Order: sequence, then structure tokens, then C-alpha cells
Amino acid sequence: MPWWRSLWNCLLALLSLTPLRVAYFYSSRLRKSVEEKVNRGEVDLVHAEHVKMIPEVEKIVPRTPVVLDAVDCITLYLTRQKSVTVNPFGKLFIWTELKKMRRFEAKAADHFDRLVISAAPDRDVYPGTTEWRQKIRVVPNGVDLDYFGFKQFEPQRNRLVFCAKLDYFPNEDAALYFSRVVWPQMMARRPELRLEIVGSRPSRDLMNLDGKDGIRVRGFVPDVRPFLGQAWVALCPIRVKAGSQFKILEAMAMGTPVVATPISCSGLDVEPGKHLLVAQTPGGFAEAVEALLDDLELREKLVWAARGFVEAHHNWDRSVEDLLATYQDAKATGRPEEKPLALPTKA
Repeated sequence: MPWWRSLWNCLLALLSLTPLRVAYFYSSRLRKSVEEKVNRGEVDLVHAEHVKMIPEVEKIVPRTPVVLDAVDCITLYLTRQKSVTVNPFGKLFIWTELKKMRRFEAKAADHFDRLVISAAPDRDVYPGTTEWRQKIRVVPNGVDLDYFGFKQFEPQRNRLVFCAKLDYFPNEDAALYFSRVVWPQMMARRPELRLEIVGSRPSRDLMNLDGKDGIRVRGFVPDVRPFLGQAWVALCPIRVKAGSQFKILEAMAMGTPVVATPISCSGLDVEPGKHLLVAQTPGGFAEAVEALLDDLELREKLVWAARGFVEAHHNWDRSVEDLLATYQDAKATGRPEEKPLALPTKA
């Protein structure tokens, strides 16, 4: 979609009940294409990825089974984003979006045959009735265990890494927070440490950190595995999130021990101290990293336990089986009655 159409969608939605993150992606062309395929009988079931795809499948819901893959609870994400936002105008904007999204997710929940989500905490707070939440199936994110092979690389002592998509607010916030607040304290205790921040589209604020105080900001790389695999510790200092963190699972799969905030682990059934180390404060991060530097037995125990956890709980084969079971359930329950939603109809 051209940027101007997305902008026009958002302008139309400003005074409506539609969240901007939904309006931004609305495409009447895609909506029409989906409807035509369903009308021609070419579709057995529709998998709608993310809440922003609801407008594209709204009209075909009464005629074919639809599974809404919410991925995350956006209401939960916005609530957490609001809590760490300092700018009053930014806080007001997030509050407005939060009100719209809570209503949107709640109405959408009653509109679909089945809803799947990637983590149990998101399911438990998803807007809607308790009865509806019981229908939500958790389909965990998986890891390609062959691609993210165990101990593919030789770890380099004192190297720490944070790998993430850096133009996504929670990841940028985490990188800036860690670099500005946590890292100076760690460097004061262990000046030999080095930090690599790896991910696509780093902001100017992040790029300004490159080359300072042992920090390298690498931006996009074609293959993240060497950076994860060669690190002594993988960091996940996320302060705002919903769903589960691929960055944690991929590091665990490769045999790189993880130090993460409690909130970044909330979508995973990991045990702190067994599968990874958890830290909330700057001092806590420093102590956790030092423990992994100084206690090689602890490091090795975490590495093996973490790989076993990913193999047992986040294998794609298992997730695919869960998703296929959801498809079968949706087809077996028939088609719901049409319930109109307050959704954009112009583009």
C-alpha cells in the first residue's frame, strides 16, 4: 500500500472507534479479493493474522470458518507502553488508542469461530468475557531447532548481545534503557565487557551510541546466528511487551545463556535460575552477568536446561499440530451468525 493511503485511512479513523494501527493497514482491494475467493468457493477456511486484518475478513465470517490469530493482546501491550511513556502527548495518544483497542478486541472476540494467541498471559487478559477466553487456544511460538543449532559457535568471553528488530518501540526502548541506565554501572564494575546491539533500522539515538563505551550498534545483518552464538550472554531488557519473545527462545536454542527482565519472560513457562537468569534493576543485571562470567558450572547448567526447554515446549512441529487442531475445530463448529462491527468501510 502507498504511504498516502495509509495516512488517509488514519485521518478517517481519528474521530472513529477504529484504532489507528488497524486503520493504517486497511485495504479495500485486499478485502474485495478475499470476498471474491470465498464467493467462488475456493476457500475452506480463513486464517486472519493479527487484529489489523479484521476489516479484511469481516464480511466473509458468516460464510466460511475464520480463525483469528491475534498473536498478542494489543490491549495489554498498550497498557504497558503507557506505563513507561513520559511525554504527556504520547501518553494521551496511547490512552486514546488503548480505549479504542480494548473495545475493538472485545467485539472481535465474539465475531470469530476460533481465536489463537501465542502466550497464556495474553489469553488471560484478552478483552471479553471469561467464557470467551476459555475458547482461546494458546499456540506457542516455535524455533527452527536445526537452523538455530545447539553450540554452533564458540562463545567469546565478555561479549554481550541484544538482538531485536530495532524500529519496534519495545526493542528500541529496551536498547536505549540498557545502554543509558544499566550499561554504565556494568562498565564501572567490568570495563572489559563489550555490548553488541544487532537489529534492523536502528534509530539515530541508537546509532549515536555506536563506538562509545564498548558498544557496537550493527543494524541489519543477514544472519543473526553468529552474533547470538558467539556471545557469552544474550540480553533481553524489555520493559514493554505482549506475547512471547523469540529473541529469548533463539538464544536458548543456540546455547547462549539469557539474562532477561521478568516481564519479557511472562509469556514463557521458564524457571528463573534453571533456564535463564532474571534481573529487574541495573544492579541485578550486573550481578547476573557476573555470575555467568565467574561460575562456569552455572553457565553450563543453564545452557543445557534452556535447550531442553525449547525442544520440549517450542518445537514448531508441536505448534503446527495445535494450529491444525484449531482449524478442525473451527470447521466443525459451522458458521456464526453475522454480527456487525464498527469497522472502516472507506479507503
